[in-house]
Amino acid sequence: MFKNFFITLFRNFSRNKFYTTINIVGLSVGLICTILILLFVQDELSYDKYNVNHERIIRLGSDFTLSGKRDRVATSPLPFGPTFAEEFPEVEQFVRFQGSGRQQFKYDDKEFYEEHIAFADSSVFTIFSFPLLKGDPQKALTQPYSIVLNETLAKKYFNGEDPIGKILLVGENTAYTVSGVMKDLPSNSHFKYNAFYSMKTLESIRGAEQFNSQQPISFWSFNNYTFLLLKENSEADAILEKFPAYYEKYMKELGDQLGVSYKLIIQHLEDIHLRSQLQWDAPTGNIKYIYILTAIAIFILSIASINYMNMATARSSKRAKEVGIRKVVGAQRDNIIRQFMMESISLTVFALIIALICVELLLPLFNQLVNKDLTLSILDTPEVILFNVILAVLLGLISGSYPALYLSSIQPVFILKGRNGKGGANGFLRKLLVISQFTVSAMMISGTIIVASQFLYMNSMDVGFNKKDIVVSVIRDSVLRTRIDALKMELKKNPNIKAVATSSSLIGFGGSKTVHLYESDEGMQQYALNFNVIDFDYIDLMEMNILKGRNFNREIPSDTINAFIVNESAAIKFNWGENALGKKLQVGVEIEGVEDGGEVQLGEVIGVIRDFNYQPLKDLIEPMNLIVSENPDYRRNLHVKINSENKKETLLYIQKVWNEFCPNMSFGYSFLDDRMKENYEPEERLTWIFSIFSLISILIASMGLFGLSSFMAEQRTKELGIRKVLGASVAKLVYLLTREFIRLIVIANIVAVPISYWALSAWLSDFPYHISIGIWIFVVTLIVSLVIGLFTVAWQSYRAASSDPIKAIKYE
Repeated sequence: MFKNFFITLFRNFSRNKFYTTINIVGLSVGLICTILILLFVQDELSYDKYNVNHERIIRLGSDFTLSGKRDRVATSPLPFGPTFAEEFPEVEQFVRFQGSGRQQFKYDDKEFYEEHIAFADSSVFTIFSFPLLKGDPQKALTQPYSIVLNETLAKKYFNGEDPIGKILLVGENTAYTVSGVMKDLPSNSHFKYNAFYSMKTLESIRGAEQFNSQQPISFWSFNNYTFLLLKENSEADAILEKFPAYYEKYMKELGDQLGVSYKLIIQHLEDIHLRSQLQWDAPTGNIKYIYILTAIAIFILSIASINYMNMATARSSKRAKEVGIRKVVGAQRDNIIRQFMMESISLTVFALIIALICVELLLPLFNQLVNKDLTLSILDTPEVILFNVILAVLLGLISGSYPALYLSSIQPVFILKGRNGKGGANGFLRKLLVISQFTVSAMMISGTIIVASQFLYMNSMDVGFNKKDIVVSVIRDSVLRTRIDALKMELKKNPNIKAVATSSSLIGFGGSKTVHLYESDEGMQQYALNFNVIDFDYIDLMEMNILKGRNFNREIPSDTINAFIVNESAAIKFNWGENALGKKLQVGVEIEGVEDGGEVQLGEVIGVIRDFNYQPLKDLIEPMNLIVSENPDYRRNLHVKINSENKKETLLYIQKVWNEFCPNMSFGYSFLDDRMKENYEPEERLTWIFSIFSLISILIASMGLFGLSSFMAEQRTKELGIRKVLGASVAKLVYLLTREFIRLIVIANIVAVPISYWALSAWLSDFPYHISIGIWIFVVTLIVSLVIGLFTVAWQSYRAASSDPIKAIKYE
C-alpha cells in the first residue's frame, strides 16, 4: 500500500516539476515567515516568566489627577514598600528600584560610562530570579556603598580576578565595594539593569530619618518602581479593596490640601512588557504588534495554502482520468481522498524541512531586524518545532481538502467521457481564491505604505526646535558644574561651535513636573505643570520661536527670580488668550506643617513660546514652563550646537576642553537627533517587518498567479491557435488571457479597502500626531497590485499568444 502510494507520489511530482516547485517554494516561504514570527511572538509572551515567583509579583503604579489633568505613571512613592508590608497581610516582601542614570565606573586604568544601574533593596534577589554567581544573596545589598555587578561588567573590569571585596569608583570617585556578581539578566526581561547599588546607600546619603520618613509629603513623590511579592493564595484585588483605608491614613490630608485625587494601579509582572501604557515606564513592547504579526503569519500561510488549492483544482482535469480508472478498478472514495491528502501532507512536510533549514540560516539577520537573540533548536524551543510540525500537517490537510473531496466525488462515467461535471464550481472557486490572495496582498501593501509614511512623518515632523547637530552630555561632576560658565566660554572659542547651553531636562524625553499656581479670574489656581530649568542661551541654541514677549536677558537680573516663559498650550489651558504677558505664575505651593516643603518661586510671564515637543511624539504637547536659573546644580544637561562640517575635529576639541576642566570624568556624549530617533525604534522595526513580509506575500501570490496563468494558457492552447489563424493579433490574445485576472485583482483591492482602512485607523489612533489615510494610498495599492499582476500574467500570456498556431491546433 505505502509502496504504491510513494510510487504514485513520486510520479505525480516528477511529471509536474514546474507546479510542484511553485507549491513547495510557496509553502516553504510561508512556513519560514511563520516560524520567524512565532519565535518572536513566543519571546514577547515569555517576558519576565523566567522568575519562579512571577505569578505572585505585582508592581505598584500611580493614577493621580490635579486640576482635571490626569497622569498615570509606573512609579510610586518611596514609603509604599515598607508601609504596604506593614498594612497588608497579603504582602510577603517588597523591593524598590530607583534609577541612577548614566555613571562613570573606574577600576585601575579601566574607565567607562555605564547605563542601566539602579539602587535596589536587598530583597531583590529573593523576590526575583536573579541568580548570584558570587556573593550571598541575603547579604549582598545590606550595607551602604555596596554594589552587585552583572557577569558582563565583572569581566569587563576585573577580567578573571575575584571581584568580591574590590573597590569600584563611581561618578565623582565614590567608592563602592563589590559584594556580588549576578548572572546577566535574560533578554526576555523588562528589567535591563546591569548592576545594583544598595538602597542603604541612599539611606546613608539622605539620613535614615528622612529616608524612612512616613510624613505625608513622602507619599507624594513618585520616583521609585515598587514591586510586591504576594503570599501564596493571596490576590492583588484584596489590596485594591483595602487601599482606600490606607489612603485615608497616609495620604488624604495632604492630597486634599493639594487638590489631588489618587488611585492605586496594580500590574502583574507578566503583563508589564506588553500591556503597560504608563508614563515613566521602562521600554516595553506592545500587544498590538503581537496581534499584527500573528495576523501577518496567518495571511502569508493562507496565501501559500491557496496557491496549492488553486493549482490542484486547476489541474484537476489532468488527474481526473487517473481517478476515474482507479474507481473503475474498485478504488473506494476514501482511498482516493487518503491518496490526495497524503500527497498534500507530504508536500507540506517537505516544505517544512526546507523552511527549518532556511530559518537557521536567516535567524542572524532576523535577530538584527527585531533586536533580539532568538534561537531555534529542539532543546531551546521544542514547542515551536512541535507546533510547526502540527501546523504543516494541518496545512496539508486544509490545502488538500478541497482537491481531494472534489476529485473523489466525480463520477467515472463523466470522467471517461471527458467531462467532470463541475467545471463551473471549479472555476468559481479559483476566482474566489485568487481574490482572497490579492485581498491579503493589497492589505499588506497599504499597511506597508501607512506604517512607513507614519514613521517618516514622525522623523520629519516639525517639533518646534532644531534638533540637528546638537551634542548632548550630562554634567555629573559637581566641580565641573561650578565651572560651567567658564567651560561654555572656552568651547565657544572654536569657530565650529555655534552655541552652548544647559538645561535640567533633555528635550524630547519629557520634563520635570510640579504643582504650580496660575492666575485666573477666580484667583490663583493649582495645576501640575511641566517645567524645564534652562540658562540664557538655551532658547537661541534650540532655535525656538517666541510668539509674544521676550527671551530671558542676562542684563535683567530679576529674570532669574521672577520671570517665566510658557508655551502656547499653557496660555490656552489657563485661558490667558492674548493677555498672557504679565500673568502671575508660581512654582511650587506652600504646604502646611511640612518643614522645607514650602519653597516657592513667584513671578510673572514675560514670553509665550511656540509649542515644541519636549516629550516623545507619542505624547501630546502639554502646558510647559521655562525657568531660567544661574544655579548650575539645576542644569545638568549640556548642549553644544556644532557646525555640520568638521564634526570629528569639533568633537575632539570638545573632549580636549572637557578633559581640561574635568580630568576625573571622561567626556561621554550623543547627538540629540539620534537619541530622539531611539524613541521610535519600534515603529522603525515594524516598518521593516511590514515591508519585508508584504513583499513576501506578494511574491507568493504572484508565484501562484504565474503558475495558474501558465496552466490556463496551456488549457487554451488550441483555442488561441484557432483565434490566431482567424486573424486575432498577439495583443488581442494577451488581453483575452489577462483580462480575467486583472478583473479579479481590481475586485480584491475593492474588498481590501474597508478592511485596511479600519485596521490602519485603529493602529494610527495610538499616535496623537499621525498622518491621515488618504484615497491615494489605496490608488497606489491598486496600481502596484495591477503592475505585479500584469507582469506575472503577461509573460505567460505573451508566450502562448505568440506561439506557432499550427502547433497549437495540433496540440493534443
